[in-house]
Amino acid sequence: MAAEKFLKEAMIKKLDFVPTECQKNLFEMLGAFVMDDPSQKWLMMISGYAGTGKTTAIGAFIGVLETLKFKYILTAPTGRSAKVLTNYTGKSAKTIHKQIYRQKSLKDGIGQFTLDVNNSKNTFYIVDEASLISNYSDTSSFGSGHLLDDLIQFVYSGEGNKLILAGDSA
Repeated sequence: MAAEKFLKEAMIKKLDFVPTECQKNLFEMLGAFVMDDPSQKWLMMISGYAGTGKTTAIGAFIGVLETLKFKYILTAPTGRSAKVLTNYTGKSAKTIHKQIYRQKSLKDGIGQFTLDVNNSKNTFYIVDEASLISNYSDTSSFGSGHLLDDLIQFVYSGEGNKLILAGDSA
């Protein structure tokens, strides 16, 4: 419990303002999530309406991860949402597609993409705007055609990795 409290307080200090009660609760849960057994395949979902401070809270969380030398990877479902995440955090974010797929072959001029090998260990994968992720099968040339399933498979194919999905209920 002392470690979780330390992490919560460290995240609060990273903000330039007094956090809302919801953000304080989120920081408490993030602290517990960091300290959870890395052998478990835990997933954390952060949900809130637009403008409630989810991305800002993620920025504070990332600052603490960096201070403590934890590894993390920032992703988002679209190029625009990755750019917004980069702007909010000051850290590089990629699209989910760019992070988890690699080109397999060229067939009739159209590239096919397969799930890449994940060599990361003990890494936090943080996905902003996760409500934009579709898991409906499509005819795309990416992996199984189920982006959410592919993302989860990719993240947990690496040892000790954890996944955080942030988005709104829309």
